[in-house]
Amino acid sequence: MRFLLAIAALAGVAGCTEPRSTACKEVCKREAECIDSTASKLPFDEKECIAACAALEHDVENSAAKVQRHIACVNQQTSCPAVLECK
Repeated sequence: MRFLLAIAALAGVAGCTEPRSTACKEVCKREAECIDSTASKLPFDEKECIAACAALEHDVENSAAKVQRHIACVNQQTSCPAVLECK
């Protein structure tokens, strides 16, 4: 869950200059759907999530592995509460 907040916080830095990966689009879409379906009060913007995810995904030295672990976690979950627990 903290990962989502970090993505949202970094979205302003990422801007619109990073290419959008398919994996980031899919994971952010799933997280947005889960936030909506669980009536979560978490602040979340799907477009900001995609931008930040793509920026972090390209930061090979510091963040790329964390992004890949988060994407794998989300993709392995079968329920929205479990998706929202991915870090």
